[in-house]
Amino acid sequence: MRLIYALGLTLALAGCATGPSLESQMAAYIGTPETVLVQKLGVPARQITVNNVSYLAYELRNQAQVQPGGYAWGGPYWDGWGPYPYARPIVPQNVRVWSCEVTFLLTQGKVQSFTLRGNDCQ
Repeated sequence: MRLIYALGLTLALAGCATGPSLESQMAAYIGTPETVLVQKLGVPARQITVNNVSYLAYELRNQAQVQPGGYAWGGPYWDGWGPYPYARPIVPQNVRVWSCEVTFLLTQGKVQSFTLRGNDCQ
C-alpha cells in the first residue's frame, strides 16, 4: 500500500514540474553557427546585417479566444420560402495574443548573444 502512495505522490509531483525556461533554451544556442540555428529554429522572421554583425529575429506567437461571442436571435427573416429566425452577434469576441520575439546577435557566423522581448517570454 505504501508503494501505491509513493507512486501516486511521485506522479503528482512530476505533473507540477515544468521544462526549461525559454531563456535557458535560447542560451543553449550561444556559440553555435548560424546554420545550426536555422536548422533548429527555421527561417527567421527578420534578418539584417550591419557592420559585419547579423541580427536574426524569431517570433513566437500564441493566441486564444478568452470570451466567446454571443448571439441574439431576431426575426423573422423572410426569404420567399417562409419566415426564419436569424442570429446576429451582440457580444464581440475577446482574443488575447501572447508573443515573444527572440533576436540573436551573430558575429563571424556564430551566435554571441540574444534578447527576449514581449509579454510571453518565460
